[in-house]
Amino acid sequence: MRISLVLLAFLALTAVACSSSTSSSSTNLCANSGAAITVDVTEYAFTPSSVTVIDGQSVCWANTGSMTHTVVEDVAGRFGGTLAPGQTLVHTFTSSENYGYHCGIHSTMTGTITGTCKPGVISC
Repeated sequence: MRISLVLLAFLALTAVACSSSTSSSSTNLCANSGAAITVDVTEYAFTPSSVTVIDGQSVCWANTGSMTHTVVEDVAGRFGGTLAPGQTLVHTFTSSENYGYHCGIHSTMTGTITGTCKPGVISC
């Protein structure tokens, strides 16, 4: 009985330690950003790599990896920044344009944002 109680206490403490290790997840990093969409920036990928935003929505990129990355808009550099591990970047999209972006450090990392108008709005 005593061994069972000790084992149960150990397992409970282990579960608490494991659950606290997820606090740096992209969802937690972006929780207070007000962004509608979260993109996870890991070692060599943006996940998801393609997202659709409605006019006025924000995207939060969260670096959950162990390396520094950049988020750079392909054409005009309208949004972007450098993200050290644990940092975020938030940008609000205000048109129905399509945006390509990439990591300036790791050229294989690419993504797209597809902007759409709010329902019932013909142009934004």
